[in-house]
Amino acid sequence: MKSIYNDLGILNSREVSQFKRALLTAKLTENKDRLLTWLGIKSYREADIAHIGIPDSKLATLAIEEANDVYSPSLLKHCYRTYFFSAGLALAQGLKVDEEFLFTTSILHDIGLTEKHQHVCSKQCFAVYGGHHVKDFALKNGTDTLKASKMQTAVDLHLNPHVDRATFGNEAYLLSKGAAMDVIGAHTFQLPLTFIKAIHKRYDRTGFREAILETMTSLDHREKTRADILFKMGFQKLTAKNKLDTLLGG
Repeated sequence: MKSIYNDLGILNSREVSQFKRALLTAKLTENKDRLLTWLGIKSYREADIAHIGIPDSKLATLAIEEANDVYSPSLLKHCYRTYFFSAGLALAQGLKVDEEFLFTTSILHDIGLTEKHQHVCSKQCFAVYGGHHVKDFALKNGTDTLKASKMQTAVDLHLNPHVDRATFGNEAYLLSKGAAMDVIGAHTFQLPLTFIKAIHKRYDRTGFREAILETMTSLDHREKTRADILFKMGFQKLTAKNKLDTLLGG
């Protein structure tokens, strides 16, 4: 399995249009699902943070070591929250996951935004760069080629507003949703408020909004990458309206 994007992650005109349409479609779908949930037509299973653990495998342990080495405190907590949100959504939707896969991709998905790697942003899509990095990291530490390639694709796609589960797998689908939940507050109605508060008790949001905006405004993202398009389409407003900040009294 490989990314749907080229090695630099620069979109052509058709892909730019598709990405913009996907953003609008994803918002409409989320609004529809929220309404159906409110009406009691659609429901989600209970999610309990006690049922989610951090894998103790060699790969996960090494991923934590790398994350501790390269991330700022606010981005590191974001990556942990992304994992717990993704895993929580798996429980809510009754989806089976490879916890090592989901944790490793969650904890390293923003590696291209760190001080050590952010120089790539002006040259290529940071998510595609991150996918290559995660694949190499996984292969170097004993992961088989197929799983490593799927991990690469999951990180490649985490900026996408919709990741097809049947095509790319549960982990890629959940990583995208978990990251979007933390950054812009998408899909919060799918998880209990008690679950959301428990995550933030462990990994607070202090300084996160400012930090994620800084990565969009100061890193000179290459034109026609998804980060560039998201910024031009109002990323700052989306983060400012993040429902998580309201739910948590921020």
